[in-house]
Amino acid sequence: MLLLLVISLPACGSEATPKALEVADSSSYDGPETVDANTVFPPPVIVTVASPNEQKTFVLPEVTAKPLEPSLVVTQSDLLAPTVNPPDTQPQVETAEPTMALKPMPTFTPPPSPESATGEHLWFSRPVPQGSTNWTDKAYPYGTTRGGTLRPHHGVEFNVPANTEVLAVANGIVRIAGNDGSIILGDAPDFYGNVVVIEHDFLLNGQPVYTLYGHLSEPLVEEGQAVNAQDVIALSGSSGVADGAHLHFEVRVGNNDYQSTRNPLLWLYPFPDRGVVTGTVTWPDGGLADEVPLTLRRLDAPSPYRATTTYASKGINPDEVFQENFTFDDVDAGFYELSAGAEGNRAKITFWVYPYRTSFVDIELGR
Repeated sequence: MLLLLVISLPACGSEATPKALEVADSSSYDGPETVDANTVFPPPVIVTVASPNEQKTFVLPEVTAKPLEPSLVVTQSDLLAPTVNPPDTQPQVETAEPTMALKPMPTFTPPPSPESATGEHLWFSRPVPQGSTNWTDKAYPYGTTRGGTLRPHHGVEFNVPANTEVLAVANGIVRIAGNDGSIILGDAPDFYGNVVVIEHDFLLNGQPVYTLYGHLSEPLVEEGQAVNAQDVIALSGSSGVADGAHLHFEVRVGNNDYQSTRNPLLWLYPFPDRGVVTGTVTWPDGGLADEVPLTLRRLDAPSPYRATTTYASKGINPDEVFQENFTFDDVDAGFYELSAGAEGNRAKITFWVYPYRTSFVDIELGR
């Protein structure tokens, strides 16, 4: 079942078109900076939504590789903020002022974890080894333009140095291994340089699934070769259109072409105790809001600052299941506030993130 949370913001004035949006940062947040002892957070509103009809025919593939198992198991108590209890006895003080017991801090109890969403597909391991930079780059995620300075991104980056081992994320057959100078795989010939493409041995809604590994220094496999998850298939590099050594990683569904990409953040299995947040930001008429600034702030514990934008409108495909226009990956389990928009037209929503789950939220902006 999908977990869906919705918030609406009243229309601002009578303008027919959206106001210009500016990138939000932590300084623009107009809520409390800290959570004091008296803050009480409402339980999230949970609406269960029937899964798309086509998902009834979805069958998980039989995976021969050893399935990924979380190295840690999160219990409900792991998500609770600590409670400070008053001492059993008060120290003796030489003053006429009365001694005061410490007031307990509030605790945050999440609702029960939902079942996995129908069609959720966190099936892939990381394409670079543990111990390397095996987290995705947050400055240029899928569907974004880095503030309008770059073309919409059709994949994600792993910022590893040259000659880092590149790993297959799941079992499959190598379909391409070589240079893309004579075959169009990207926006132009020689776009990815040395590249490997794997067709995996399962389908999504009857469609083949491919992964692409670009800008390599050297492929280490051959076309037609069978590979297993975590097999070394190449070494990273900076071939093709690249401004430095890194690994470019894509997921393609249906066809092995540039127009068939999907967001890899909805496919990569999360780090221990973390989950994925995805959803939509829309206008009152239901249209998707493009390149809207988003900030994600944890309320029940310290957490890194996170920001992104919704997808650009040109050439970016949503997932068949979620139909999203933004995604955050590897989010620590806990209680969060998501803010969308800029000053004067901003909407907020609070919700829970669960480990190893995809949480879906929907925000409507005013005009």
